[in-house]
Amino acid sequence: MSLHCNPLIYLNMGGEMLYVLQQRLKAQKINSRKTSTVLDDITAALVDPKIISAIFTDSRISSLSWIRSTLEKIALCSIMRLDQDSMNKLFDLMMMMVKFQLSTATGPREIILLTLNHVDGLRNMTSRNGIHEKITVVHELIIKKYGKLTCNEIWDARNECLDLLEDINVRVSILLKLGLQNEDTSFNMNARNYNEKFDLMSKELGSTELLQVPQNLRVGSLQLMGERVTFLGRNIYAMNYSFVTIKPQKEKLPPSNRDKLFIKDKGTKAELGMLAAQLGTEDTSSTRTFSLDLFDDIDVKSEDQDNETSEIKDDDQLEINDMIKINDEYKSKLENLCADFLTEDGIENKVNLLQLLDEN
Repeated sequence: MSLHCNPLIYLNMGGEMLYVLQQRLKAQKINSRKTSTVLDDITAALVDPKIISAIFTDSRISSLSWIRSTLEKIALCSIMRLDQDSMNKLFDLMMMMVKFQLSTATGPREIILLTLNHVDGLRNMTSRNGIHEKITVVHELIIKKYGKLTCNEIWDARNECLDLLEDINVRVSILLKLGLQNEDTSFNMNARNYNEKFDLMSKELGSTELLQVPQNLRVGSLQLMGERVTFLGRNIYAMNYSFVTIKPQKEKLPPSNRDKLFIKDKGTKAELGMLAAQLGTEDTSSTRTFSLDLFDDIDVKSEDQDNETSEIKDDDQLEINDMIKINDEYKSKLENLCADFLTEDGIENKVNLLQLLDEN
C-alpha cells in the first residue's frame, strides 16, 4: 500500500478543474478584472497551506469522495453553485483526464513532470505574488517528497491511483478528436517527443531514487521554471495546445495521424458541451460571486442528452421543479460543509509555508 498517492490525485485533479473554469471564463467574455479575481481565489484555495499540509502527509490513498468533497468546497467557496448532476459530470471529466495522463505516462519521471505541468498551470492563472509563493512551496514539496523515492515507489503510487480510477470510464470528446481515446474509452499512445521507456528499464532503474537517475537518462526538467517536455498535464483547453510540444520523433507520422495532433478548440467545445445544460447559478448573498452561466454557448449533446431533449414536454415542468428543490438541498449541504473553510485571512495566513517544508 503506497503512502504517496494523495498529492498526485489532488494536484492533478485540481489542476484539471482550474483548466475548465479558466476556459469558460474566457468563453463567457467575463471581464479581465473579475476573471483575475476568480482564478486568484480558486487557486489560493487549492494551494491553501492547511490543505497542502494534509495532502503531503504520508498516508494511505484517500477515497475519491474525500478528494471530491475537498474540491467541491473549493469551487463552492469561490464563484458559483453547481447542481449535483453538473458536479457529477464535471468530476467525471476531471477524473478521466487524470486517468488518461497517468495511464499513458511512460515512466515515474513523467508522472512527476505531468504533476509539475499542472502546478505550472496554476502559476500561470494567478497574478498575486502571495499565491505564487504558495505555488513555489508546492513545487518544492513535490521535489522533496518524490525526489527521494525510488522509481518503483513512484510507479507503484501511480498504479494505485489508477486502481482508484479504474471504474471511471467516460468518452472524452477532446481525447477522441485528438486520437488519444477510443470509443470503448481505452487510450492510445500516439507517437510523441517524450518516452521514458521505463517498461524496458525498470530492472535497471527501479531501485534508483528519482533524483539519482543518471543525467543521460533524464528527460524533462524538474526545476521551478524548467521545460517539462511532456504534454501530459498541460492545459488541453488552451488555444495553443498541442501534444507535440517541442519536436516530433524522427519517424514521420502519416498525414491522417498528423492532422489529429492539431485539432484544438472543436474537441474542447464538444466535451464541455456535455456539461452545458445544468452548470452555473448565481449566489447573490456574496459580494465575491457573480453570474457565470457555464457552457451555455455550445450546442453539442451526448447521445443520452439527445434522447432526453426529444422527450421534454410542457407537463415535465413539475419534474423540473422537483429537481430544482433537490439541487437546492444539495447546495445547502455543501454550504454547511464549507462553513468553517477558507476565510479571507485563512487563505493568506493560516500556516507558515516554510514550516511545511521543514516538516516534510
